Amino acid sequence: MSDKNDYEIKNKRWYDLDPTISLAVNLLEHSSDSVKMYIANYIIEEARNRGAKLKIDNKESFNYLWKRWQDKDEKMFEAMEYFKIIDFDTKKQLSLEIIEYIRNYQNKFK
Repeated sequence: MSDKNDYEIKNKRWYDLDPTISLAVNLLEHSSDSVKMYIANYIIEEARNRGAKLKIDNKESFNYLWKRWQDKDEKMFEAMEYFKIIDFDTKKQLSLEIIEYIRNYQNKFK
């Protein structure tokens, strides 16, 4: 019989396993399109600079009908795939930068 905590961990999204990463993704999800695109480009650039390589064989067959929020745009999809595969320390650092950027952006309009 499986322990309840094992069940909860297996069913969490990859970014929910760390509170900082989860907050960054949540703030990103609820940001304006312009902020999303800026951060998507930043994630992709930083991940590539650190040697990350995606294995998306056929980007032309990208399907806009998927159900996750990041799947509505190919650039955001790519950024989140990079974010998922980078090492934990880089993911944590980028998360802190994303949180700071979004909070500073939001404070400009208060």
